[in-house]
Amino acid sequence: MKARMVWLALVAVAAIAVGYVAARMWICGATGSDVERLQDVSHLARVLDLRPDQVTAIGALQKNLCGSLAACCARHCACRKELASVLVADPFDSARAREIRESLCRAYADSEMATLEHIRNIRALLDDWQRAKFDRMITESLSRACGACPGGGCECETRSAGAKH
Repeated sequence: MKARMVWLALVAVAAIAVGYVAARMWICGATGSDVERLQDVSHLARVLDLRPDQVTAIGALQKNLCGSLAACCARHCACRKELASVLVADPFDSARAREIRESLCRAYADSEMATLEHIRNIRALLDDWQRAKFDRMITESLSRACGACPGGGCECETRSAGAKH
């Protein structure tokens, strides 16, 4: 039973870590193609024909976002370090592990919310034509498989649909 709880906690931490890293990479250093371009101010300037004042404003938003995400990352890493100690301690403190997991989730949720607000803040700076194009770019980017999920996403749905009960 104890080993099972440790295993479940490790799986939960791994899932949270993958999600957080994916969100972090999406904004401040993605290696992917379209997602990286969405956070690249010079790319946005070209494809949205941004005015100089818009480029400056979006650059400032990007800098603020990266600062916010760095703070989330620091909180996340501190939780992971603490969780490591809790996971190997005897006796195992499941209540403390749960608290740490919740802190990990909060750090991830805060990074996601900062990202969503960033997108909304960019939209507010755009004129109607630019906003429509930006919206299409965001929609296309977020409609693709995320890359963090096994098999490119939706693997569980595929297995469930084919499962016999």
